[in-house]
Amino acid sequence: MKDEKEIRKIRRNNAKLYPIYKMFSWDLLFFYSIEFLFYTITKKVTASEVLIINGFYLLFRNLMQIPAVTITDFLGKRKSIILGNVMLIIFALSLIFIPGAIGVIIANLVFALGYDIKTIAEANILYDSVSTKGGEGLYSKIDAKGGSWYYILDGVASLTAGYLFVFNNYLPIIICLVFIIISTILSFGFKDIYPVKRKKNEKINIFGALKDYKEDLKVSFKFIIKSKRMKAFILFQIVFYSLIEIIDTYNSDLLVNIGIPEEQFSMIFAILTFISGVSLSLKRPIEKKFKNRTLSFLSLIYIGACIAIGTIASLYKGVTIIPIVLIMYAVQRMSTSIWYILETKYLRNFTNEEMRNKITGAYEFVGGIAASIFSILGGLLLEVFKVENAFLVVGLFSLACMVVVLDYMRKRFGLKPEEYKKEDLEFTE
Repeated sequence: MKDEKEIRKIRRNNAKLYPIYKMFSWDLLFFYSIEFLFYTITKKVTASEVLIINGFYLLFRNLMQIPAVTITDFLGKRKSIILGNVMLIIFALSLIFIPGAIGVIIANLVFALGYDIKTIAEANILYDSVSTKGGEGLYSKIDAKGGSWYYILDGVASLTAGYLFVFNNYLPIIICLVFIIISTILSFGFKDIYPVKRKKNEKINIFGALKDYKEDLKVSFKFIIKSKRMKAFILFQIVFYSLIEIIDTYNSDLLVNIGIPEEQFSMIFAILTFISGVSLSLKRPIEKKFKNRTLSFLSLIYIGACIAIGTIASLYKGVTIIPIVLIMYAVQRMSTSIWYILETKYLRNFTNEEMRNKITGAYEFVGGIAASIFSILGGLLLEVFKVENAFLVVGLFSLACMVVVLDYMRKRFGLKPEEYKKEDLEFTE
């Protein structure tokens, strides 16, 4: 059993390492700026198929929630982070060596489990490291710091990835693999705060784990159903997360349709990535100004940008619309970069160490199922409409849904602790 002095030392070490680790590992460097090009040019997959594959990837993510939570609880957070990174190494190797759409699907299946394990364990090991009295605010500060560094590094990576792709389609994926290996090495530096709760020589029992997870999920959903705060937050996530998943592919498809060259394609995403990093400095001023309306502000400007892109691209053609489209893309990036930081903060508020993993799993499960369905529908929409018209359809539909959700959230989310009911604070530490 660790003494208090050792625990404080471990907390400091984890908190110090985390932003450096996140800079390399938050997501795939050298990949996303050329992902659409890699799938459509190298793997010969259409834009519609990209969205449908993404929908199945999100479904994989949900199916992998059960083993991911079970593995994290069994191995502990440190070993789980290491394992998650190793699986991302396998993901990159699958993209390199397995041809065609089959390679993409297999890689996504491996990535789904690895990324699920990572996202559950990483956020919670940081929360464990700062969730002392008076230290709760450090979570958002350290997380945002790592996020800012990641966006700067990813901006440089995105800037060069397009040129590397032109030289050799597989070169950005190989460099991405190198950075995943760096992340894996860094993850060995973390230490668990809380001991793993299992018996000596206990092994993973798949059927027992599924049964336990089923019970944990029941407890989580029972809490979510009773908690108006969590219901409101999940409804918001369903609409906003689903929209982001669709629009990310629409953005790439629109740039290709406009006729952006491959190297400029990458440069655009590099600039947008830099904007994402800089935008995190606006998180605190935006929270201070909009308070419990922060999510309303972020979601509505994102949706407004989508509708503006669809309208402009439908009315005007050619390179003349590029500056306005890119400004709207920048607005989207600002909104999502701040949302991803706030999401982890809001999700883990009012939870204790025992329930944090389980509530996170339930939250990701619901949001992922919804996003997978809407991503597939978004792909099928491209079979009927041009991408600019699809922007309008999705944007207007999302606006109608979001207005209803925000009205529901108004008296249920973003309140002061004393304003919440007892069922909303059941698992507060």
